[in-house]
Amino acid sequence: MTLFLVLVLQSANLPLPAQPDTTPQGQFPAAVTQSAICNLKSEKSLGDSLLRHGFNSEAGREFRRRLWTTDTNAATAGLTYLKLGLSLAAVGQQQLAAEELHEAGRLDPNIAEPAQTALAGFYSHAGRYDLAAFELSDLLVFTRDSARRSELNSELGWLRLQDGDLSSAANSYDLAGRPDVASRLRLDQGIRLRSPTWAAVMSSFIPGSGEAYAGRPAAGLLAFAVTAGSLAWTVVAAKSDDWVSASVIASTLFWRFYNGSRANAVAFAGEYNSAARHRRIADITSQVGEPDWFEGTDSLLGYKVRPDTDKGTR
Repeated sequence: MTLFLVLVLQSANLPLPAQPDTTPQGQFPAAVTQSAICNLKSEKSLGDSLLRHGFNSEAGREFRRRLWTTDTNAATAGLTYLKLGLSLAAVGQQQLAAEELHEAGRLDPNIAEPAQTALAGFYSHAGRYDLAAFELSDLLVFTRDSARRSELNSELGWLRLQDGDLSSAANSYDLAGRPDVASRLRLDQGIRLRSPTWAAVMSSFIPGSGEAYAGRPAAGLLAFAVTAGSLAWTVVAAKSDDWVSASVIASTLFWRFYNGSRANAVAFAGEYNSAARHRRIADITSQVGEPDWFEGTDSLLGYKVRPDTDKGTR
């Protein structure tokens, strides 16, 4: 009988009665839920893949889209904020990255230290040693573990060394329990430098001598030759009553090279001192080594994220 009714309905082109929806009210069908979960996982996997292979801008957009669909209080939100901050920092947007990395630490306290340390590393790569030191100093205030405090002080010493502040670097290495490095830094504060004032005085009496004193003997010899020659030429012209030639020679050659010699002596002395400090800092830096800023984030993510300038490390 049932088969007969089905055949009659089909012949009349009437729709068969729909199957009743057994899904409980307020719940999505299992297929829809599974599809949504797969889409979220796929989106997260895409962001990780982009970040892993160095497509940092694209990864940042994916992680920001991920946050739009995730409760900010969810357990995974902190890690997503971390990845977003790292992707921004890797392309040089440190100010925006700092906001996201600090938010990651607020949501998940276990992420705070690796996030701020990585941010300090990005600041360091950008040459902003002052901002990097600020991040580490903030961590140092809230760190009670003595071993970790020593590590942070050592990292602070490295940053202050790069910034040229040898005295502060020595103090930081003392607090880090590295008196050997601190002692060498204090000894290097006594390196023989050139006094710009003394260089200017020397060139005032003997043009070119201040430049030679500042490590530029060729420039000093040229300045001495031109000023001495122009002075002699001026005297010869004056003795011949050729006062026009004497005044022109004195103004265009003698006084120009005489004043230039003194100015160059001061500038060359400053360059000499800067180069001497740089050599000392580079020598000590090569011995103490740069801190591993990204060890914590590498462990959390399972892959490396570095500034765009370090493409070879990805």
